[in-house]
Amino acid sequence: MMKYICNKSVLIVDDDARMLRALDKVLTNEGAVVTCAEWAGDAIDILTERRKRIDLVITDLRMPFVSGITAVYAIHKVFPELPIIVLTAFGSPEVKAECLRQGAAALLEKPLDTVQLLGVVEKVFASQKSRPEPTKAGIDRKKEIVSENIEPEKTS
Repeated sequence: MMKYICNKSVLIVDDDARMLRALDKVLTNEGAVVTCAEWAGDAIDILTERRKRIDLVITDLRMPFVSGITAVYAIHKVFPELPIIVLTAFGSPEVKAECLRQGAAALLEKPLDTVQLLGVVEKVFASQKSRPEPTKAGIDRKKEIVSENIEPEKTS
C-alpha cells in the first residue's frame, strides 16, 4: 500500500459505472475509503454533508448535464483547499489550462495508467498537511452555485 493514500477519503465522480468500479477497486486496494457519485450535483451534496471527511475528489471531465470544469469550479468555490484531479479522454493544452485555472490539482488522460494515477494521488496527499475545510463564504454560496451551475440542463 502507498503511504499517503491509506485511510484517505476519496470521492470519485463519473457517469461511467465501469470507470467508477475500476477506480474504486484501485484506490480501495491501496487503503483509501472511496465514495462514488454519478454526476456533479450528487458530488456537491456528498461534500456538503460530509464537510471535512473527503480528502480528494477525482472527476471525469465530460459528463451529461454538467461538465467536469463546472464541477471543479463549483467544488473549488465551496472547498478551496480540497484537491481535485480531473480525468479526460479529450485532453488538450487549453483544456488542461482551464481545469488548472478553475482549481484542479492535476489532469490525467484516459485511458488511465494505474501507476501514474496512484503516483499523482500519492503526490497530492503527500503535499497536504491536514484535511481541507470548507470556507464560511463557500458554504454560504453553495446553494447559489448549485442552482446556477449544477442543475441538469433542460432539453426541449
